[in-house]
This record gives sequence, C-alpha cells and structure tokens, in this order.
Amino acid sequence: MLADSHEMLSTLEQKVSPAYAALLVIDREAGVLVIFIQAIYDPQYLLAPMRERDLHVGARMPRCLMGSWGADFHVVARRANEPVVIKHRYSAFANSELDDLLKRHGIRNLLLAGVATDTCAESTGRDAYFIDYYVTLVADCCAGAAERDHRVALERFEHDYGAVVNSPDVIEAWQRSDTPATRSLATRTG
Repeated sequence: MLADSHEMLSTLEQKVSPAYAALLVIDREAGVLVIFIQAIYDPQYLLAPMRERDLHVGARMPRCLMGSWGADFHVVARRANEPVVIKHRYSAFANSELDDLLKRHGIRNLLLAGVATDTCAESTGRDAYFIDYYVTLVADCCAGAAERDHRVALERFEHDYGAVVNSPDVIEAWQRSDTPATRSLATRTG
C-alpha cells in the first residue's frame, strides 16, 4: 500500500483518517508492505513548470519543506520497518526510488491511499499503470480539496487505469485471504 501525505492536506487527511487507519491495520496484519510517500517541495527540487503553474493558480508557496510540519505524516504512525519514498512531484514515481523499491520486493499490485485524489493519488496511480502495475485506488482513503474534483478523479481513474474500491472491500478481501498479501492481490482493471 502506498500512503501519500502532504501539507494542505491536514484537513483532508482528517476526513479520511478513520478509513485510512482501519485499512492500515488490516494491511499490516495481512503482510502488505506499506510504503509511505513523503512530499518534499523545497524550491531547489521544483522545476520551472511546477513553480510557474503553482504561481499561476495561486498555490501557497513554499509548502512541504523538508523538516516542516507540512512534510510530516499526521494521520498514522509509520513503523520503523516501513519505507519512506521522498517525492518532489505529484506522482510518487517521478524521479524517485519507488519503482526500484517495488521491483526489489516483487510487487506488481498496488493499493493507493492518500491526498489529494485529483493530483497526487491520481498521478501516482496513472504512472504506475503506465509502467505495468495493477493499481487499486481506495476511494474512502483519498480526498480532494473539492468533492467534485475527488469524484471526477475517481471516475476517470476507474474508467482508464484501475479499480476503485472502498476500504471495507479491501478489508473483507484480506480477511478472506489465506495467503500473504505480498505475494499477490487479484485486482480487476478497467
């Protein structure tokens, strides 16, 4: 499971935290490798297109600075054995170690949870699909700044890239399973 977090998102994280926490417990019990994704948007890491787009849309700058409150994990505590992948773009796959980490562990199926649905979660899921991962987006463990954006992102994702489920569906699947989740999770794709 990929757990994505960043700053504007404290309110959004709180919105999804009950489902997110429940899913995390069952994922850990099922033997799922939980990977935390940390957004670090320090100015030296942002390329011109992202800086210019942020200025154009009036995004608060700077945000998610290394060591700041905005870059920390707030909803759930990471365990010492759970890896953290640092990202500098919306997609956790862009110029990060994520793909290599997943390959080292033989992982082909991903559960995605995090905020914001319409930027980070969707971008990460889309990029995962493009490099041959099976991706399931856990809708009630994601949130967007606007409900409409969240809903549209979920619809687009399910239509084009992978499955969209809610945490009770995943929890039920893990409870029925008698094999370690790290071996494989059968997911349906669009």
